[in-house]
Amino acid sequence: MTRLIAIAVLLIIAFVLVRYGTNARLQKSVVITVGLGLVLYVASVVIVELFR
Repeated sequence: MTRLIAIAVLLIIAFVLVRYGTNARLQKSVVITVGLGLVLYVASVVIVELFR
C-alpha cells in the first residue's frame, strides 16, 4: 500500500511539473523516476506472487 501511495505522489508531482512548464532536465528526471518506480513496483508484485 505504501508503494501505491508513493507512486501516486510521484505521478501527481510529474503532472504538475510537466503541466506548468518547468525545466526540461527536471521534467526528464521526474519522468524517468516515475517510470522506474512503476517498473520496480510491477516487478516486486510479480516476484511476490511467484513465490506464493
